[in-house]
Amino acid sequence: MQEIKNRIALCELEYDEIQESTLASDEEIQELASYFTQPLPKELITFYKTIGGIESDEAFSIFSAENLLNQIQERTDLKHNSTGIIDMIIAFWGNDRPEFQEYKFLTEEQTQKINEAFPCIGWMMSEEDINESGEYVIFDKNGNFANIYCHQDKIKSTVNQLLELLESGLPGRSLENVLEELLERAEGNLSRWD
Repeated sequence: MQEIKNRIALCELEYDEIQESTLASDEEIQELASYFTQPLPKELITFYKTIGGIESDEAFSIFSAENLLNQIQERTDLKHNSTGIIDMIIAFWGNDRPEFQEYKFLTEEQTQKINEAFPCIGWMMSEEDINESGEYVIFDKNGNFANIYCHQDKIKSTVNQLLELLESGLPGRSLENVLEELLERAEGNLSRWD
């Protein structure tokens, strides 16, 4: 995680936009864990305790434990309120993604299986099409991580990818590897917006 911490510090100096968040307490991690269907991977706990989160005004929302808890609590009364990938895609779009909410591409059972298999810890706006897509950071029961791209006009592609991952499992990537890739792209977003 030291590499990520160093990378964030460099981004702050250059762009003054990507920032570290509040570090998580043991109590916050314990509370947050109760909202996930999979055990929190050790690497994610280390991230919350040493970095906190990676957030910016526009591009990055890899939530701190505190901010993710706030986000979860704000969505308590909504039908799609879990930390699963499908429900977090819906949250990204202001709780307005009828393709998922009305089960146009997935059954309710498939949606539940995908949500349970792949908890999501946050997202980044995609560089290619800023307000039309996002990349979501997910993990699985084995502690593997991945970033999933979802464009508002290509939701069926994302659905197909998630169904495939449900069968095959996530590739063996670390959180640090996924964050490094996303930070690289986020810097492109931020420099283009300056």
